[in-house]
Amino acid sequence: MADKKKLQLRKKYRVKDVLTDLKRIDPTPSVTYRIGSELVYFEWNCCIKEMGPESDVTIGLGTLLNFMQYDYERQLLEGVLYKATDTTGAAITRAMKELPDAALAHVFKRSPKYIHSLLLGSEKLRKIEAKRYKSMLKAAKDETKASPEDPNAWYKLRLLLWIIGNYKEASEAFRRAKKLGWDIHSSTVVAL
Repeated sequence: MADKKKLQLRKKYRVKDVLTDLKRIDPTPSVTYRIGSELVYFEWNCCIKEMGPESDVTIGLGTLLNFMQYDYERQLLEGVLYKATDTTGAAITRAMKELPDAALAHVFKRSPKYIHSLLLGSEKLRKIEAKRYKSMLKAAKDETKASPEDPNAWYKLRLLLWIIGNYKEASEAFRRAKKLGWDIHSSTVVAL
């Protein structure tokens, strides 16, 4: 799950720095939502006022905010992130590639201590989530044993495995769910 490297306090935080540190946390959609809400949204509003809505930085921050608050979870739930290589870090790296260079280089106005504290709090939240989801894993595996032909049971197992960072098994469970007929329109899981 989380990288062994400790999240160090930086002298300044560019958008790229925050996303790099976020990859170390191995964030779930709820963690990215928190960072988006508490950091990126504020910065995006400041940029609208100071740079205008057409600025590359403003547009990039809007794109990032959408990813953090909506698109990341959507990609996971809709099965866009299904391969063993579709890790949290890979998803964030793809999102970074969609951002203009000016947005990645943009320095946040919030203090480095605030941002560092937010990242540390998010790392702690991530660990709590992982523990909670691991405790649900046995029940999900039991459900697939009791109903081996139920695509939604396999899909729920896939989500749990992905969230705890077991991407290979998650990918296998997703393939099984798809083979049994799972699709987003008939899924019983609509949010995390």
